[in-house]
Amino acid sequence: MPASEVLPGDVEQALLAALESNLPGINVGAISDKDINDDDQLVLYMPCARQRYVGTEYRNQADNQWLTYDTCHNFEIWCGAEDLTSKEAQRTATLAILTLVLPLVAGARLPLPDGSVTEPVALKTIGKLQDDILGTIFILSVEVSGIAQFPGTLAAGNEDN
Repeated sequence: MPASEVLPGDVEQALLAALESNLPGINVGAISDKDINDDDQLVLYMPCARQRYVGTEYRNQADNQWLTYDTCHNFEIWCGAEDLTSKEAQRTATLAILTLVLPLVAGARLPLPDGSVTEPVALKTIGKLQDDILGTIFILSVEVSGIAQFPGTLAAGNEDN
């Protein structure tokens, strides 16, 4: 398998592709500033399974050039549905979306543009965001790990590359 940089944007696109291809009729995509209205309110179109990049952790693999890392990208998947008949119906509809997402992402090895794949996606936590307007949003936290190897273009001895 070729070396990979396992970049956050590549992992985000692979996760998005997995959600898009397996959740027809559900609004997917990255949560970004385009989802904020003029009143600085987050606007989500239901039903949804929207991802949010949280951050990345790198741990050196005892490489004395600091070019090889264990990497862990953290994402949230915000699941929501709209059922205006009651708060309980809304919660149940949102749980149905979460029930679709969990087996989809658990253990998934996401393909990266360079032909490599990530380590299996690890489920971390499920939390919720309660808002009177949106109803219940369940937030699934996941980790996407891999081994990142960088070329060291500016590393000592490689300045001519």
